[in-house]
Amino acid sequence: MPYFVNLTAIDLLPQDPERVKRYIEWYLRHLNYPDMYGLTGTIYDYYITETSEVPAYTYDSADSYAATFLFLVFLYTEITDDYQLIRDNLQKLKDIAYVIAYLQDTDGLTKALPHLNLKYLVDNIESVCGLRAFLFLLRKLKDSDWHYYFAISHSVESSVMRNLVRGEQIAWAKLDDELFIANDSTVYPDIYAKAVFYTFVGRPVPGEWLRKFDYFQKTAIKVVKMCRRYNRYWKTSSP
Repeated sequence: MPYFVNLTAIDLLPQDPERVKRYIEWYLRHLNYPDMYGLTGTIYDYYITETSEVPAYTYDSADSYAATFLFLVFLYTEITDDYQLIRDNLQKLKDIAYVIAYLQDTDGLTKALPHLNLKYLVDNIESVCGLRAFLFLLRKLKDSDWHYYFAISHSVESSVMRNLVRGEQIAWAKLDDELFIANDSTVYPDIYAKAVFYTFVGRPVPGEWLRKFDYFQKTAIKVVKMCRRYNRYWKTSSP
């Protein structure tokens, strides 16, 4: 599942940027043009052995796959200063970013899948982070499309606060007009979604929550923490 590999690659990046570059190139080679729903820039899950790569013709969450990959690419350029990889694949990266824009529904939230009106809190926060990272790359390249993704990222962020937060109640998902309010007894998705939200808005996450999460959940929270830290940098850094 590329989502989990994206998180692993982000974690691995400081130690082995060349290996991560090979994965980035693999991801870009395996984009769908189009996929089974007619979308371009998505990627399927794959069954991979030593001798074969077989697409599953499905994915778990098109928005999060795109968002975490864009954040990975941003971090890769920050560490390596390798903007040639970005220039060589800029149209493909725009196709990936546009997946998020395409999945944005009328309420401002992004859908996980194009055929289902289900929006996840975590996916939407990751979408904000991925789009902010990508628009900063576009600004560095003096590509005016950054204005479009700036607007989308802020639209998704404000929609999270408007749709999924009710005072102290936080919804881990929305399906049509139904909210799924997170409780404090179920680790996934309830407590995990609350922890990601707390991290995004700068609230401390209780230690007893963090101890319950697996590697990928902890890494996703680290990504959101990095996003929050970089957000100040993105707002003050000149194009």
